[in-house]
Amino acid sequence: MHRSYCVYSLSDRIKARKIQRELAKVDGVKTVKFSEDLKEMNIEMEPGKISAVMERAVNICSRISYGCELRYKFI
Repeated sequence: MHRSYCVYSLSDRIKARKIQRELAKVDGVKTVKFSEDLKEMNIEMEPGKISAVMERAVNICSRISYGCELRYKFI
């Protein structure tokens, strides 16, 4: 399953790479990609693990880049 999220207050690419590396280790995550402007994050994950993955994603983003927030992007 593929989900897109709007990213707020992510300050630089170094932090984005750290977030990608940590999220890649989370059980159920297949791929993580940020847009060029760091305002969107796409996560491919196993369908049954969406809530667990997103709970971890919010915590990881907030810890690595203080104040960073994720919001589901409705298409």
